[in-house]
Order: sequence, then C-alpha cells, then structure tokens
Amino acid sequence: MFNQDPLLRKFLNPLGQLTHYTEYDEGGHFPAIEVPDLLVDDIRTFLRPLRG
Repeated sequence: MFNQDPLLRKFLNPLGQLTHYTEYDEGGHFPAIEVPDLLVDDIRTFLRPLRG
C-alpha cells in the first residue's frame, strides 16, 4: 500500500490470511511513476519465496 488509509488493510484482509503486505509512507496513486524503486523491491520481495 502506498500512502493509503490503514483501515483499508483490515478491509482487504479480514481473516488475516495475506502472505505479503507492505505499507509505505511514500508514493501515491501511481507508485510506478512516483517511487519505482520501492515498487520493484516490493514485487521482488513478494516473488522471492515463489521461485523454485
């Protein structure tokens, strides 16, 4: 989540089953343009355990 309301996390994850969730103070609606390095690092962190 980039610069969003923390209540949104409770809405997206009511049963606590998310495997990866990161909140950032930077960025906004367009993180690929505003903070591309953070977005790429987060995607890599998410995909790392899925690699065989």
